[in-house]
Amino acid sequence: MSQPVGTLVKAMDVLDALGESAPVGVLELSRRLEMDKSAVSRILTTFKSRDYVRVVEDGRYDLGLRLFELGQALQERMPFRETVIPHIDAIARETDETAFAVHYSQGQIAYLYDCVSTRDIRLGERAGDRASPWNHPAGKVILAHHDQAHVLAALAAARRTQRKGLPTVESFRREMTQIRKQGYATQLDAETCLVAVPVLNDTGPVSAALMVGGPAFRVATSQTKSLAKLLAQHGREVSHSLGWIAKSY
Repeated sequence: MSQPVGTLVKAMDVLDALGESAPVGVLELSRRLEMDKSAVSRILTTFKSRDYVRVVEDGRYDLGLRLFELGQALQERMPFRETVIPHIDAIARETDETAFAVHYSQGQIAYLYDCVSTRDIRLGERAGDRASPWNHPAGKVILAHHDQAHVLAALAAARRTQRKGLPTVESFRREMTQIRKQGYATQLDAETCLVAVPVLNDTGPVSAALMVGGPAFRVATSQTKSLAKLLAQHGREVSHSLGWIAKSY
């Protein structure tokens, strides 16, 4: 099997770091990635020449327009996005709350598409945002359908470097069991209420979810089951469109 090219891997690490937190300077990037400062500088100069990164006013670096253009092209070609957009729009119409399509890749969730509620007080746009899956309802409902030994090992590894804000391995294991049993995940805090269901498939681990939510004062805990039922209906239709054959849901 062919091995990754080391220089390219380092270059991709730079882009990933900029995607997670930017703008950022060369020195900070080199520290964060544990790479030589001159190597980081050469990579950034190369990317800048092709508009993959840009320099902001204070000399720090951020992602460039070329990545946005490629991202737009990718979104237009993705069968999942084409399939899910009508359902997200329908969920937003039927609930009058903001609905989202979320994808999981490389240990993070990414918002692929959203349809924002028309109400004055609502959840805003998040398309393009990324987040850690451990405390996120869409992340949890996706990970609940992954190999649990692998998921819990990944959480344990994350806790070794960043315990603050992360659930314990045992509490997460129990939550995964409950999510698989009920078929959906929720998040309710002082400001928002969110409900998420998985998009199932027969070709590998679940990698996507549908989610809807709104302000906590309007979307109460008592509504989560009805929202989950609506999401599950759309989730089944999306899953079938992508080739999933139902055994149970």
